[in-house]
Amino acid sequence: MELLQLTILSLVQGLTEFLPISSSAHLILVSSFMHWPDQGLTIDIFAHFGTLLAVIFYFRDDLIEIIKNFNFFEKNNLGVNLCLATVPIAIAGFIFKDFIEINLRSEEVIFWSTLIFGIVLIFSDKFSSNQKDLSQISLRDSLLIGFFQIFALMPGSSRSAVTMIGALFLGYTKSNAAKFSFLLAVPTLSIVFFGELVSINQEIFKINYSELIYVASVSFLSAICCIHFFLKLIEKVGFLPFFIYRVFLAVFILVFAR
Repeated sequence: MELLQLTILSLVQGLTEFLPISSSAHLILVSSFMHWPDQGLTIDIFAHFGTLLAVIFYFRDDLIEIIKNFNFFEKNNLGVNLCLATVPIAIAGFIFKDFIEINLRSEEVIFWSTLIFGIVLIFSDKFSSNQKDLSQISLRDSLLIGFFQIFALMPGSSRSAVTMIGALFLGYTKSNAAKFSFLLAVPTLSIVFFGELVSINQEIFKINYSELIYVASVSFLSAICCIHFFLKLIEKVGFLPFFIYRVFLAVFILVFAR
C-alpha cells in the first residue's frame, strides 16, 4: 500500500477517534472520495491499536489509580463503572456485527447519522446541568452511557459523541463527560482490537509488519495531540464547533456522494 494512503488513513483515525465527529465515517469517506482500494481489516485494526495505546498512555496515571482502587463493593467505583458501561456495546457488537458491515456502511447512512447525532450533541450540551463529576458516577449512569455507546456501531454517529451525549444528558460537566468517554475507550477499543485480531489469523503470513508499525505510530501520535487539545479546549469552546463541522460534513456528503 502507498505511503500517502497509509499516512492519511492513520492521521484520520488518530485525529477523529476521540473527537465527536466519527472516525469510521471519515475513514469510509476518505477512501471513497480518493478512490482508494480497501485498506483491509489488518490496517484498520492496527490504526485502532495506535489510538488505544494513545489513550492508555495519556491517562496512564488515572488508569493505574483505577486498577489499584478497583473494588466491586465500593460505591461509585470508577473501574467497575467503566467495565459496566462496556457491556452493552460488547453484546450488541457481537450480535449485530455482520448486519452492520453489510447494511450500514453507506454514504446515505453516514449522512443521516452525522446530521442527527450532531443535532443531539448540541442539544445535550445546551440542556446539560453541567454539575456532576466522575466521583459521582453511579452504576445507573454508567449503564445508561453504555447503552448510548451502542449507537457508535452506526458509522457517522461517533463513539466519543454518543458517550459524551449520554454523560451530558445525565448532568456531567463537559470535561468530565469527555474524560469518561476517553477512559471508556480503553476497554471498548481493547475488545475491538482483540476481537478483530482473531479474524486475521489466516493472514498472519501476509502481513507487512513495517506498514503496521507505521500505521500504529502515526495513529498514536495524532491521537495524543487530539486528546490533549480537546481536553484543554472543550470547557471553553463547548460542542458548537463540532456541531457546525458535522453539518458541513453532512452537506458535503449530500452534494458529492454518488
